Amino acid sequence: MTDVVKVTSKGQITLPIAIRDSIAVNKGSYLIVEQVGDYILMKKADIRMKEIRKILGEAAKKKGITKKALLYALEKERAVA
Repeated sequence: MTDVVKVTSKGQITLPIAIRDSIAVNKGSYLIVEQVGDYILMKKADIRMKEIRKILGEAAKKKGITKKALLYALEKERAVA
């Protein structure tokens, strides 16, 4: 299926109903969005801790965030609260 969708000023798009229905995307569903060359791929995210951990781990690695730094920030925040 091929459809043309318009991007809003906030970068939002509307997924066609046939696509939403075929993969059961509803309000509150999560999608994984990935750029592959000139293409944008979206996949329904079955929110499992393993997948979330992988996504967040890769993002943290790209930004140079370490486990030690996260734990330090958490302890610091707990001390303030």
